[in-house]
Amino acid sequence: MPELMRHLAHYWHVWTVSAVIVLIALDYVRQFIGPAMELKKHLARVNAQLAVLAQSGPQPHIDLTRLKTEVMASAPLQHAWLQYANTLQLQSQTAHEGPVGAARQRVSQLSKAFFSRLDLNAQGSRMDLSNLEQLAQNDPSLAKLWAEYNQAVEELQRLEMSTPSTTAQWQAHTHAEHYFTEQALVDSPLQSNFYKHTPGILTGVGIIGTFTGLIAGLVGFDVSNPERVQAELSQLVQTVGHAFLVSALAITLAMVFTWIEKSVLTGRYRQVEELQQWLDTLFAPQAGAQWMERLTLATEMQTALSYKILSQLRPSGPRTQPH
Repeated sequence: MPELMRHLAHYWHVWTVSAVIVLIALDYVRQFIGPAMELKKHLARVNAQLAVLAQSGPQPHIDLTRLKTEVMASAPLQHAWLQYANTLQLQSQTAHEGPVGAARQRVSQLSKAFFSRLDLNAQGSRMDLSNLEQLAQNDPSLAKLWAEYNQAVEELQRLEMSTPSTTAQWQAHTHAEHYFTEQALVDSPLQSNFYKHTPGILTGVGIIGTFTGLIAGLVGFDVSNPERVQAELSQLVQTVGHAFLVSALAITLAMVFTWIEKSVLTGRYRQVEELQQWLDTLFAPQAGAQWMERLTLATEMQTALSYKILSQLRPSGPRTQPH
């Protein structure tokens, strides 16, 4: 026991630095590696459940509340899901093939042909579109196109009213990557912004241990007694050697921890990307071009109906002035 106490007293700096390195390593394992493995299992389970939903075909009756409680079980996932769920809307999908699709295509073609001919007749001058029907009647070809366009619009409306729509499906207005981010699901829960500096801290502790060993050895080095110089020099070499050994251990752990951190984070980021892909597959975010196309078609149909109603309300005979 006295020998052990004497050894600890002589190599106190080595044991102190070693204890600090062990504490840092234990904290890294408990606070970063352990939660990272738990997150790996959780994301794998979530991706597996989403894969089952996505691969079973269109899901007209997805229970969003059940999806939140059973699949998005962790706090970060639930927070991201609450924001993402606000972008979901039920879309009643009418078949685009068959008669309805052909009727829509014909309406679009006639609309383009009519307004192209109208622009050609205007020859760059301004037109009063409030009297669109009168402009069409002044040109036989325009009048024919206008009549065909009105008939096509009426036919399309009749088909859309008579053609049953498929069951409404949930669709997102944006991609899942805007809400299920790597920062929210991986970096924040694992505190990666802090633990990515652990290798640098270990390296710094190792360097401090080396300088502490050198200083302790040099302070205790006594050259006043020539007979003990050799013994003092041997002791100095042993002290410095232990200090370098601790420093080498710290640098080795720093390299290992760097490799572990990059591997762990890369794996979790890949799982988050997979989660985003499954959500996009499941809820099929609408592209802006599709919404613009539907809005344009609806505007054209509304314009045609409005002018047709005005033409029906307009008296057929000449209007007489009251006396």
